[in-house]
Amino acid sequence: MTEAAATATARLRLPPLVAAMRPYQWPKNLIVFAALVFSAGDAWDPPDLDSFWPLFGRTAALFGLWCMVSSATYLVNDVRDRENDRLHPRKARRPIASGEVCVGAALTTAVILTAVALPLTFLIDATAAIILAGYAAVMALYSFGLKTVAILDIIILSVGVVARAAAGATAIDVHISPWLYVCSSFGALFFATSKRWAEHRQLGPDAARHRPALAGYSGEVLSQLLHITAAGALLSYALYTIESNRVPASGAMALTIPFVAFGLFRYLLLLNGDRRTDAPDRIVFTDPQIILAVCGFVATALIVLIANR
Repeated sequence: MTEAAATATARLRLPPLVAAMRPYQWPKNLIVFAALVFSAGDAWDPPDLDSFWPLFGRTAALFGLWCMVSSATYLVNDVRDRENDRLHPRKARRPIASGEVCVGAALTTAVILTAVALPLTFLIDATAAIILAGYAAVMALYSFGLKTVAILDIIILSVGVVARAAAGATAIDVHISPWLYVCSSFGALFFATSKRWAEHRQLGPDAARHRPALAGYSGEVLSQLLHITAAGALLSYALYTIESNRVPASGAMALTIPFVAFGLFRYLLLLNGDRRTDAPDRIVFTDPQIILAVCGFVATALIVLIANR
């Protein structure tokens, strides 16, 4: 399914205001569960799942709160970009750009979502709440100008991913391996770069007109950045499965590497093939083979952690 078709289908099923909150991007927030999965033994004991469920509940609540705040940032961003979006072949269909959702309703909803989510996050963990508030502040700065600065725009998007992992760790009071932060950083840089690369190819000479930061990139530079970050993501994860003191010393976590490699290579294949005009997140969240790779990764990781207790 093309991105335009997927967007049209989603909007047929969802009220315009809900569609403007981009629920299809909420799976990004699942990274808050990384600390829970990779901290077996520090926070919970796999053979005795009684200790797991309270922590799962805290992390699930944090996931919902991140969805609320990230949706608020999307609403603000789309309000700021509505004029440029109306000139974009795909973004013109967004509810705010198309006029289905008025500016006042979008901003009011964004304020309510943030005002509700942040205090509730403090009830889970103060540090996690500070991280979430910091994310909201940085994304506001991003929407109001930092997104026009080449390289910085990619780094800010990547910091948001690392912030999710850090918030998930503080919410359940565990210290996770620095390797996980390295992996999430390279993974985030890879996907942020691929998003800019896809936009640059799709929009061509008009790219900077739709996204000013693209004036600072060339196709060659974005291609180089894509290759560097892809290699960094895969290599850092491979090293994590072997070197981290948070995974079994047997090295059995390396059994998950093929799933990561397949998902990454499959993504690059689609990005350079029939779905080259689709947004990267659409590719990741709608391709059956990538979804199966993610499921295989999660299942294998859990089996390894439980078997090596």
